[in-house]
Amino acid sequence: MKLKTVNDLFILEGMEEATVLAGHRGLTRPVQFVNISDAPDIIEFSDENHLLLTTAYAFKDDPQKLCDLIRQMNALNCSGLVIKMKRFLLELPEEVRLLANELSFPIIDLPMEYTLGEVSYHILNFLNNHKAEQLYYALHVHNEFSDMLIKGFSLPSIVEQLGYFLKRPVLLLNHRGEKLAYGHDFRKASMKQAEEEIISKIRENLAAAREGTSFNIPSDLEKTVKTFPIQTQRQHPAILIIINAQSLPYPSSQLAIEQACNVISFTLIKEQAIEENARLYKNNFFADLIEGRINSENEILSRCDYYGLKGDLKTICIVCNIDPADDDYTSLHNHEKMVSELHNSIYDLLEDEMIHMDLIGTLFTKEKYFVLLLQFEEYTDNEMQLIKTFLEKAQSHIEADCTLSFGISNQVHSPKSIPVAYHEAVEAINSGYDLKMNGFIRFYKVREIKELLSMIPMNNLRELYESTLKTLAYPKSKEDEELLKTIQVFLDSQCEISETSRKLYIHRNTVKYRIEKTEAITELSFQDPSDSLRVRVALLIGSLLDVPRK
Repeated sequence: MKLKTVNDLFILEGMEEATVLAGHRGLTRPVQFVNISDAPDIIEFSDENHLLLTTAYAFKDDPQKLCDLIRQMNALNCSGLVIKMKRFLLELPEEVRLLANELSFPIIDLPMEYTLGEVSYHILNFLNNHKAEQLYYALHVHNEFSDMLIKGFSLPSIVEQLGYFLKRPVLLLNHRGEKLAYGHDFRKASMKQAEEEIISKIRENLAAAREGTSFNIPSDLEKTVKTFPIQTQRQHPAILIIINAQSLPYPSSQLAIEQACNVISFTLIKEQAIEENARLYKNNFFADLIEGRINSENEILSRCDYYGLKGDLKTICIVCNIDPADDDYTSLHNHEKMVSELHNSIYDLLEDEMIHMDLIGTLFTKEKYFVLLLQFEEYTDNEMQLIKTFLEKAQSHIEADCTLSFGISNQVHSPKSIPVAYHEAVEAINSGYDLKMNGFIRFYKVREIKELLSMIPMNNLRELYESTLKTLAYPKSKEDEELLKTIQVFLDSQCEISETSRKLYIHRNTVKYRIEKTEAITELSFQDPSDSLRVRVALLIGSLLDVPRK
């Protein structure tokens, strides 16, 4: 087995805090044994590759004698001197320092809090016990990585350092098999193909990779890839990949890898906590948008763009809910507990499926709902089928004893109309629950709402209709008819004035005037989603009541 060097000892307790005072080039000198002595004739008991631990009491008043000792030890090819400087010498004499540097003979200052006996014990254990050396090295790796974690080193820096420690190519993937960080080896052009093959193999069987597996790289069968799970707050672990991990260079060991995995795990959890905080800001923006607390159109477009929503694409809103439990207290309590525990895993599931199917969109949460805003250049039957396939996959991949239901809105043409789409999606999912359904995918359709309204007694419908539209409920003039027609087209156009103007062949200002007059008559605001929905329902009720028109 290769001899240890003075430099190898700095992973040991006591030696970690020691300082090299002189002879730095001699740290590669081999070490086979350690002596402790303060006697002036210690050279009589020294030999090749011996390391001397001393307080230097015999030389405290005679630097020349210490120089003589160093020359004699160097002639014997001794390893070096470890001196407890603060005990008697206080500082290293200049002539001793110059001589040690000239001879490349290491002189090391040992901290006062460690005894010579303690340090000698650790060194001898390290030199003579193969397993102990691996343990010391693993602890050294853990301490180094923990220090990097405390100092805020990035994940790529930590993974790269692991590659240097293990002298092996290292790659870190997230739970989806996407690259998060890599060691220096993967910067080489020669490793590009290997990297692509590794990631491809991992994605072929993500479940096995997350648990820990081994395989050979197809283009280089001599290289074995081993995966290690990195636990985080997500449902599935991240994946650490090490090439040829079965033949780590001594004294690296599986224990050292485990220590590094722990620190990488903590780093990922820290980054996920930062991500959770960013998610909170994102959800607050969505709540402000839905509840009408953002009035500036420019601000809406700017903040939507920040969260990946484009103003020139059509938007579909999908709300997802974990199907509710029975009404008894125990079931409700257990359901609430389950929802809390599953929140992150379902969020990840929806995000994973959305990324897997290359869908453009953003995921939010609002109250009990997971809310997906998907965007398309065109929204046809093909896109509707794509959405249905996406949601069916999410339903089938949930790893829990529950079911998911989805409500899907009609398309809207601008981020400003997202509140309308959200309320349509909520209405769609609630209509499914009203029909006692579970595990369903339900698109918002006017026909379905009419069906539900027809189940309500006519006198109740008429009361809601009249109280909402007031004098417009039974139009008596051509102007009333025009106001009703305008608000119907305005609502059908997702409250977009330009689109309403185009469909009615009237000026934008005329549309604005009619909307303002309707708001004055009904004492409702089309900017308020609940008021807007109330008017929509009232107009539907009017078609059910067959209200006569002039």
